[in-house]
Amino acid sequence: MKNLCVAAAIAVLAGPALAEEFENCSITPVDQVGYIDTFLTPDECVAACKETEGCDSWSFLPHSFDSSMPGSCKLIKGVFALEESTRSFCGKL
Repeated sequence: MKNLCVAAAIAVLAGPALAEEFENCSITPVDQVGYIDTFLTPDECVAACKETEGCDSWSFLPHSFDSSMPGSCKLIKGVFALEESTRSFCGKL
């Protein structure tokens, strides 16, 4: 049981550690120019935004309980609202 608790703690810490450099926020878009649900990190979301015409912002929501599973990436054109979030990451190019 103790090993299971240690493994769970490591798994929880491993996910957010990949995204520490990103702002914890969520964007409500004016327009969404793409959606990808195969990325594991915010870095992939940023790269996709840079490669997508019209994308000026992005929002990444990691998988809620398993950091090895893909999260969701919204590619955004125009920010309607930006809010703090403990679960997701976002940014502007």
